[in-house]
Amino acid sequence: MEILLVRHGAASWDTKTDIERTLTDLGRVEINAASAWLTASEWQPDELWVSPYKRAAESAKILNQQWQLRPRLKSSLTPDTPLSELEAMLATFRGDRLMLVSHNPLLSNAINHWHGGEAQSYWGMQTASMAMLDADVFSQGCASLRWLRHYPNYDHNGR
Repeated sequence: MEILLVRHGAASWDTKTDIERTLTDLGRVEINAASAWLTASEWQPDELWVSPYKRAAESAKILNQQWQLRPRLKSSLTPDTPLSELEAMLATFRGDRLMLVSHNPLLSNAINHWHGGEAQSYWGMQTASMAMLDADVFSQGCASLRWLRHYPNYDHNGR
């Protein structure tokens, strides 16, 4: 199974709660660039799972323009979700390709846990960064990190 982790684009701090933060103009530029790169790569997810936070939902909407999938809002895709909860949720997925649009530190911790085996957040998932992992089962140390891409140069594998 392939999982594409995508961090939302840059977001405003001009809201009362973290959940309400929306994409900035830069955030929309970043996610549009990520979307264009994915379109050119011809990679397509079977499903799109999205954090309920507004900036993630906005990012997913831009990314999903080419596929028109029905996004599935997942309460377990928030910044501080425990990896055990994320792994339990992933065990329910029955397809081959899944895109998750979410936040740090969740995404960086997941990459490190699945690829490196330790719960540290050093993989550097900047806004609009994307990471492709594959594994039969997503658990500690069981995945391969195929690539890591960052705005503005998605052609460079930052792995």
